[in-house]
Amino acid sequence: MLDERLNTVLSYVEGPTLLDIGSDHAYLPIQALKKNIIKKAICGEVVEGPYRSSKKNVAQYGYTNRVDVRLGDGLEVVEPTDQIDTISICGMGGPLIASILEKGLQTINQRPKIVVQANTYTYPIRKILQAFNYTILNEKVVKDKHHYYEIIVAELSDEQINYTEQELKFGPVFLKRRDELFIDMLRRELEHQQRIEAQMRLGSSLDNIKQIELKISELKEVIQHEG
Repeated sequence: MLDERLNTVLSYVEGPTLLDIGSDHAYLPIQALKKNIIKKAICGEVVEGPYRSSKKNVAQYGYTNRVDVRLGDGLEVVEPTDQIDTISICGMGGPLIASILEKGLQTINQRPKIVVQANTYTYPIRKILQAFNYTILNEKVVKDKHHYYEIIVAELSDEQINYTEQELKFGPVFLKRRDELFIDMLRRELEHQQRIEAQMRLGSSLDNIKQIELKISELKEVIQHEG
Protein backbone atom coordinates (compact mmCIF):
# COMPACT_ATOMS: atom_id res chain seq x y z
CA MET A 1 0.00 0.00 0.00
CA LEU A 2 2.77 2.44 0.91
CA ASP A 3 5.67 3.51 -1.28
CA GLU A 4 9.21 3.82 0.08
CA ARG A 5 8.61 7.45 1.03
CA LEU A 6 5.62 6.71 3.28
CA ASN A 7 7.12 3.46 4.56
CA THR A 8 10.07 5.51 5.79
CA VAL A 9 7.71 7.95 7.49
CA LEU A 10 5.87 4.98 9.03
CA SER A 11 9.11 3.71 10.57
CA TYR A 12 9.27 6.87 12.71
CA VAL A 13 5.63 6.86 13.88
CA GLU A 14 4.92 6.09 17.54
CA GLY A 15 1.54 5.45 19.17
CA PRO A 16 -0.87 5.03 20.61
CA THR A 17 -2.42 7.96 18.68
CA LEU A 18 -1.36 9.33 15.28
CA LEU A 19 -2.55 12.62 13.84
CA ASP A 20 -2.05 12.59 10.05
CA ILE A 21 -2.60 15.92 8.29
CA GLY A 22 -3.38 15.83 4.58
CA SER A 23 -3.89 12.10 4.86
CA ASP A 24 -4.52 11.27 1.19
CA HIS A 25 -6.81 8.21 1.42
CA ALA A 26 -5.64 7.53 5.01
CA TYR A 27 -3.03 5.08 3.75
CA LEU A 28 -0.46 5.89 6.45
CA PRO A 29 -2.83 5.51 9.45
CA ILE A 30 -4.35 2.33 8.01
CA GLN A 31 -0.93 0.75 7.59
CA ALA A 32 0.13 1.90 11.07
CA LEU A 33 -2.94 0.17 12.49
CA LYS A 34 -2.36 -3.00 10.47
CA LYS A 35 1.18 -3.22 11.85
CA ASN A 36 0.00 -2.47 15.42
CA ILE A 37 2.20 0.63 15.60
CA ILE A 38 -0.77 2.70 16.80
CA LYS A 39 -4.14 2.01 18.40
CA LYS A 40 -6.07 4.87 16.80
CA ALA A 41 -5.65 7.78 14.42
CA ILE A 42 -7.07 11.15 13.46
CA CYS A 43 -6.94 12.17 9.80
CA GLY A 44 -7.21 15.83 8.88
CA GLU A 45 -8.31 16.90 5.40
CA VAL A 46 -8.95 20.48 4.33
CA VAL A 47 -10.64 19.60 1.00
CA GLU A 48 -13.97 17.77 0.68
CA GLY A 49 -12.83 15.29 -2.00
CA PRO A 50 -9.84 13.83 -0.10
CA TYR A 51 -11.96 13.88 3.07
CA ARG A 52 -14.58 11.63 1.47
CA SER A 53 -11.88 9.39 -0.04
CA SER A 54 -10.24 8.93 3.35
CA LYS A 55 -13.56 8.09 5.04
CA LYS A 56 -14.37 5.57 2.31
CA ASN A 57 -10.96 3.91 2.55
CA VAL A 58 -11.10 3.71 6.34
CA ALA A 59 -14.51 2.03 6.11
CA GLN A 60 -13.28 -0.46 3.49
CA TYR A 61 -10.51 -1.60 5.82
CA GLY A 62 -12.88 -1.85 8.78
CA TYR A 63 -11.23 0.87 10.86
CA THR A 64 -14.15 3.28 11.22
CA ASN A 65 -14.07 2.93 15.02
CA ARG A 66 -10.33 3.54 15.20
CA VAL A 67 -9.73 6.27 12.61
CA ASP A 68 -11.52 9.59 12.98
CA VAL A 69 -11.47 11.47 9.66
CA ARG A 70 -12.08 15.18 10.19
CA LEU A 71 -12.60 18.05 7.77
CA GLY A 72 -10.59 21.11 8.74
CA ASP A 73 -7.55 23.29 8.17
CA GLY A 74 -4.30 21.80 9.45
CA LEU A 75 -4.03 21.26 13.19
CA GLU A 76 -7.37 22.99 13.72
CA VAL A 77 -8.93 19.52 13.52
CA VAL A 78 -7.44 18.71 16.95
CA GLU A 79 -9.86 18.86 19.86
CA PRO A 80 -8.89 19.67 23.48
CA THR A 81 -9.54 16.10 24.64
CA ASP A 82 -7.32 14.52 21.96
CA GLN A 83 -4.11 12.90 23.14
CA ILE A 84 -1.67 13.04 20.23
CA ASP A 85 1.58 11.05 20.27
CA THR A 86 2.80 11.61 16.69
CA ILE A 87 1.93 14.27 14.12
CA SER A 88 2.67 13.37 10.50
CA ILE A 89 2.45 15.79 7.58
CA CYS A 90 3.51 14.40 4.19
CA GLY A 91 3.51 15.24 0.52
CA MET A 92 3.50 19.04 0.78
CA GLY A 93 5.95 21.84 0.14
CA GLY A 94 8.15 22.96 3.01
CA PRO A 95 6.57 26.44 3.40
CA LEU A 96 3.06 24.93 3.66
CA ILE A 97 4.17 22.37 6.26
CA ALA A 98 5.89 25.16 8.22
CA SER A 99 2.71 27.26 8.08
CA ILE A 100 0.58 24.36 9.38
CA LEU A 101 2.99 23.80 12.29
CA GLU A 102 3.29 27.50 13.10
CA LYS A 103 -0.48 28.02 13.23
CA GLY A 104 -1.29 24.83 15.06
CA LEU A 105 1.48 23.77 17.43
CA GLN A 106 0.63 26.43 20.00
CA THR A 107 -2.83 24.87 20.40
CA ILE A 108 -1.49 21.35 21.08
CA ASN A 109 -1.27 20.63 24.80
CA GLN A 110 0.83 17.48 24.57
CA ARG A 111 4.42 16.97 23.43
CA PRO A 112 3.89 15.02 20.21
CA LYS A 113 6.66 13.69 18.05
CA ILE A 114 6.66 15.33 14.61
CA VAL A 115 7.39 13.47 11.37
CA VAL A 116 7.20 15.49 8.16
CA GLN A 117 7.99 14.69 4.54
CA ALA A 118 8.53 17.72 2.37
CA ASN A 119 8.54 17.84 -1.43
CA THR A 120 10.48 21.11 -1.52
CA TYR A 121 12.45 23.65 0.54
CA THR A 122 12.80 22.42 4.13
CA TYR A 123 14.44 25.55 5.58
CA PRO A 124 11.18 27.08 6.93
CA ILE A 125 10.26 23.77 8.59
CA ARG A 126 13.48 23.76 10.60
CA LYS A 127 12.95 27.43 11.50
CA ILE A 128 9.52 26.68 12.94
CA LEU A 129 10.71 23.55 14.76
CA GLN A 130 13.45 25.63 16.37
CA ALA A 131 10.97 28.38 17.27
CA PHE A 132 8.83 25.82 19.14
CA ASN A 133 11.95 24.27 20.72
CA TYR A 134 11.81 21.01 18.80
CA THR A 135 15.09 19.19 18.34
CA ILE A 136 15.68 17.31 15.08
CA LEU A 137 16.31 13.63 15.85
CA ASN A 138 16.61 12.27 12.35
CA GLU A 139 16.66 13.32 8.72
CA LYS A 140 16.50 11.09 5.68
CA VAL A 141 16.37 11.50 1.90
CA VAL A 142 14.19 9.16 -0.14
CA LYS A 143 14.53 9.12 -3.92
CA ASP A 144 11.59 8.15 -6.12
CA LYS A 145 12.51 8.16 -9.83
CA HIS A 146 13.89 11.68 -10.39
CA HIS A 147 12.49 13.22 -7.21
CA TYR A 148 14.21 13.62 -3.87
CA TYR A 149 12.08 13.84 -0.73
CA GLU A 150 13.32 14.95 2.68
CA ILE A 151 11.94 13.46 5.88
CA ILE A 152 12.48 15.27 9.18
CA VAL A 153 11.77 13.75 12.61
CA ALA A 154 11.65 15.96 15.69
CA GLU A 155 10.62 15.96 19.34
CA LEU A 156 10.11 18.69 21.91
CA SER A 157 13.26 19.47 23.87
CA ASP A 158 13.69 20.58 27.47
CA GLU A 159 16.75 22.57 26.42
CA GLN A 160 16.96 25.66 24.22
CA ILE A 161 17.42 24.72 20.56
CA ASN A 162 19.73 26.93 18.51
CA TYR A 163 20.72 25.76 15.05
CA THR A 164 23.22 27.53 12.83
CA GLU A 165 22.04 29.05 9.56
CA GLN A 166 23.77 26.24 7.68
CA GLU A 167 21.99 23.63 9.83
CA LEU A 168 18.65 25.31 9.17
CA LYS A 169 19.27 25.30 5.42
CA PHE A 170 20.73 21.83 5.03
CA GLY A 171 19.76 19.94 8.19
CA PRO A 172 21.84 19.25 11.33
CA VAL A 173 21.59 15.46 10.97
CA PHE A 174 22.24 15.57 7.23
CA LEU A 175 25.38 17.65 7.75
CA LYS A 176 26.65 15.26 10.39
CA ARG A 177 25.94 12.00 8.57
CA ARG A 178 26.46 13.13 4.97
CA ASP A 179 24.46 10.22 3.54
CA GLU A 180 25.08 9.40 -0.10
CA LEU A 181 21.54 10.33 -1.19
CA PHE A 182 21.80 13.66 0.62
CA ILE A 183 25.00 14.55 -1.25
CA ASP A 184 23.43 13.35 -4.53
CA MET A 185 20.46 15.64 -3.88
CA LEU A 186 22.79 18.60 -3.28
CA ARG A 187 24.78 17.86 -6.44
CA ARG A 188 21.58 17.89 -8.47
CA GLU A 189 20.55 21.19 -6.87
CA LEU A 190 24.01 22.62 -7.59
CA GLU A 191 23.65 21.75 -11.28
CA HIS A 192 20.21 23.37 -11.29
CA GLN A 193 21.53 26.59 -9.73
CA GLN A 194 24.48 26.67 -12.14
CA ARG A 195 22.08 26.46 -15.09
CA ILE A 196 20.06 29.34 -13.62
CA GLU A 197 23.26 31.36 -13.18
CA ALA A 198 24.25 30.79 -16.80
CA GLN A 199 20.84 32.01 -17.99
CA MET A 200 20.94 35.03 -15.67
CA ARG A 201 24.27 36.17 -17.03
CA LEU A 202 22.51 36.78 -20.34
CA GLY A 203 20.49 39.64 -18.92
CA SER A 204 19.66 39.62 -15.19
CA SER A 205 20.67 42.24 -12.64
CA LEU A 206 23.92 41.91 -10.71
CA ASP A 207 22.02 41.53 -7.42
CA ASN A 208 20.12 38.49 -8.70
CA ILE A 209 23.32 36.90 -9.97
CA LYS A 210 24.98 37.47 -6.59
CA GLN A 211 22.10 35.66 -4.85
CA ILE A 212 22.55 32.65 -7.12
CA GLU A 213 26.32 32.76 -6.64
CA LEU A 214 25.79 32.64 -2.87
CA LYS A 215 23.54 29.57 -3.19
CA ILE A 216 26.12 27.88 -5.39
CA SER A 217 28.89 28.70 -2.93
CA GLU A 218 26.89 27.30 0.00
CA LEU A 219 26.11 24.09 -1.87
CA LYS A 220 29.75 23.59 -2.87
CA GLU A 221 30.86 24.15 0.72
CA VAL A 222 28.64 21.33 1.99
CA ILE A 223 29.35 18.95 -0.92
CA GLN A 224 33.11 19.40 -0.72
CA HIS A 225 33.33 19.38 3.06
CA GLU A 226 35.79 16.90 4.46
CA GLY A 227 34.97 15.93 7.94
